[in-house]
This record gives sequence, structure tokens and C-alpha cells, in this order.
Amino acid sequence: MRTAHKKVLSVAAAIAAIGLVSGCGSAAAPAAPSADAGPVTIDVWGWDAETTQQVVDTFNASQDKIKVNYVLQASNKATQTNFRNVMESKKDIPCWMPGTGPITTALVNGWAQDITQYVEPIKDKYSKGAQAAAQIDGKFFGFPAGPAATFMMANKAVYEKYGLAVPKTWEEFVTTGKELKTHGVTVMNLAGEDPSTLVQMSQQAGASWFEIDGDKWKVNLQDEPTLKAVDIIQQMVDNDLVAHQTYQDRPALYSYFDSGQLATVPLAWWSMTGYQTNFKASLGQWEAVDVPQFKDAKEFVSSGVADPGFVPVGCENPAAAIEYVHWAATSKEALEAGRNKKTGAIGVPAHLADVSTYTEDVVPDKIFGAQPAAEVGKVISKAQNAAVGKFERGPNYDAWFPELQDQWGKAMAKQITLKEAMANVQAFITKDLETKGIKYEVSK
Repeated sequence: MRTAHKKVLSVAAAIAAIGLVSGCGSAAAPAAPSADAGPVTIDVWGWDAETTQQVVDTFNASQDKIKVNYVLQASNKATQTNFRNVMESKKDIPCWMPGTGPITTALVNGWAQDITQYVEPIKDKYSKGAQAAAQIDGKFFGFPAGPAATFMMANKAVYEKYGLAVPKTWEEFVTTGKELKTHGVTVMNLAGEDPSTLVQMSQQAGASWFEIDGDKWKVNLQDEPTLKAVDIIQQMVDNDLVAHQTYQDRPALYSYFDSGQLATVPLAWWSMTGYQTNFKASLGQWEAVDVPQFKDAKEFVSSGVADPGFVPVGCENPAAAIEYVHWAATSKEALEAGRNKKTGAIGVPAHLADVSTYTEDVVPDKIFGAQPAAEVGKVISKAQNAAVGKFERGPNYDAWFPELQDQWGKAMAKQITLKEAMANVQAFITKDLETKGIKYEVSK
């Protein structure tokens, strides 16, 4: 126990030593160096058995300066375990590690290199949300990663049947939900095991649960933006406006969504096909709409968090790694190489500053009925361009998120209020930080 305690203390001290919040101005980053004197070979890790290898092969064939060796891992979980072992042994360290958690975790563990000088000259290729997700105190410790932004599917047939407009604000969402309830329809589903809606709405409202301040963390899960989100959700729960179908029983979940008893579904672009595949009765009745905003919002904002990949400490060819990753993320050749051979599908490159070229092509052909794919694509593009990207999750995310799930479940079951749940989670976080010897203060 004492050894582990000292290790965490040294990590906290390392944060301060790195100068994450120095308060000092920094000089403009130099132009990105060309790839390290080559030819060089770099190892790139990942767990995708198909498309990533296609991208790597295309890159290797396109030039002779850098050779990428793709090291396939068994799974996301196996990647995390194997990477931790490699970093502890300091042997066979790759030059690219895909994102498996918050970039702050990678930095706190001493894993992520500062790659600002390589990313700064090319950052405008990436959305503001993608850049924000990869930065800590204005420095790039991760590579820009695009969050899958939230938009909504509304069952148009349901709204038209009862003469209701699809709500454009969260406040209208509650009012509309009360009217729908009189017809036996719920406005949205809030699974008892999944607090993602709370996290997304808090982020959208401008909440900041964790901040780094010198050598300590600031913690506040009860700030004004969070309570704004909490209030909306609490009203929906108190008035029984929402369903609580679990994601652990997918057939039952899809059946309920398809039944006409649910009016609205928040989603990201990648989940559209799953709904089309599993819907029958309501197929063609849905339309893509913007995610509701808070009524006092000054600009349109969508939620979305990304876990950026990074160049590990110990990689001796960081410029080569960034050259490959940037090519893979932005070039037409790479995007084409990443096409799924079985389905012919290309995903939305959510990290790009403008995704409008790609969104229409990922829209399924049946679920949205008469709504043109181009119109659905515009909804997706609008969400992606407005994605926040950044939502700091602190140094002990793995510890506190299960607690949030537990407290959220109790709130959904009306055993406690959601405000009480957030106070309980904050108390859990501070106690855990105290136990681990990590400096913090609770923001007011």
C-alpha cells in the first residue's frame, strides 16, 4: 500500500513539474519537422483486424521514408493491459497508441509525449472539438480526435399524430414530454445503468467537473451548468416522462423504441444503421433533428467526448508517427483504404474541421423515410462542427465512474434525487483522491 501511495504522489508532483498550468506565455510553436531522418520503421498499435491494416499498407506503398509496422492487439482491453506492461518494461514501445481513455490519464501515468510542435502547424485541418480533446493547458499531448457528436431522431409520426412540434430546447423537452405522457408516450429513454445523458447535457451546458490547477485538481460536480442539466433530468424523472429500458436487453430495447411509445432518441452517426436493422413497425417514420439546446445558450453546442491517441514516451521517431497519423486521418487515399471490404462503408472522419463531404454517405436508406439523406447529413455535420470535445474526467475516472452509474441508477429509481446523487459522487471522488494521496480542492 505504501509503495502505491508514493507512486501516485510522484505522479501528482510530475504534473506540477511539467508545468501544465504555468501561467506563463509560451512562444509560437516551431514549424513541424519533417519525419525523422529515414528510412525509419515505427510500430503502430491497434485492435482493428481489417481496415487499419489496409490503411497501413497503402501508406507504406505511397512512400519509402517511413515504414509502419501494424501490431494487432486482441481487443481494446488487451491493448490497455499490454501497453501498461510495455511501458513498465520500457521495451518494444510503439510510436502510436490509440485512445483508450482520457488523455490526462496517459499524461499522469507518464506515457504521453508533448507533440505540440508537430501538431500546431497542421491543427487547422481538425475541428475545434477534436483539438480540444487532445489538449491540456493549450499543449497537445494527444492527436486531435473527433468526438461522435450527439443529434436526435424524432418519431415524426408520433409528433404529428398528437399535433406537437419537436422540441428545440431542453426546457421545451420537458413541456412536450408532459403532453406526450397524456397519450401514453415517453419523450426519451434513460437507462438505469447509463448516466451518459447526464454527462452529455452537463458538457453541453458548459460544466467542468475537473480542472488541473498547478499541482492539484479542482473538483466540482455541483457547478451551475451541471445543476442546470440535473434540473431538466429531474423534472423528466419526477413527472414520469421518460422510459428506463435497459441497454442490457437489446431486443426488448429495440422493440420499445420501435413501438410508437417513444418519441425521441439521442444518438451519434455510427448508431443509425443499428436502429434501421432492428426497427420494423416504425421504419421510415423517423427524422434527424438537432439536439435540444438550453434556452439561454449563446451558441449552438452539441455534446461529444473523444479519447485521443498519443505518441508514447520512449518513441524515438515522434515526427514520423505524426506524419503517418496525419496522413491516415486526412488524406483521401487513407479514407478510401479504410473502406470496409464487406460492406463498402466509410465512416465519418469526425476529427476533420469539415465532415460535410462524408455524412450523407453514412445515412441508412430506410429509417428516415422521406427525409433526404442530404438533409440528415447536414444535421450530422452541424452536430460534429459544434461538438465540445473536451470534458476533463480527472485522475481517477476508473474509480468514480462506476460510482456515478450506481448513484444514477438510484436516482432513476427515485430512491434519491439526482442532486443528492451528484453530491454523493463528489464525496466519493474526494475521498478516493485523499486515499491515493492526490492533491485536490473542491471548487466553489
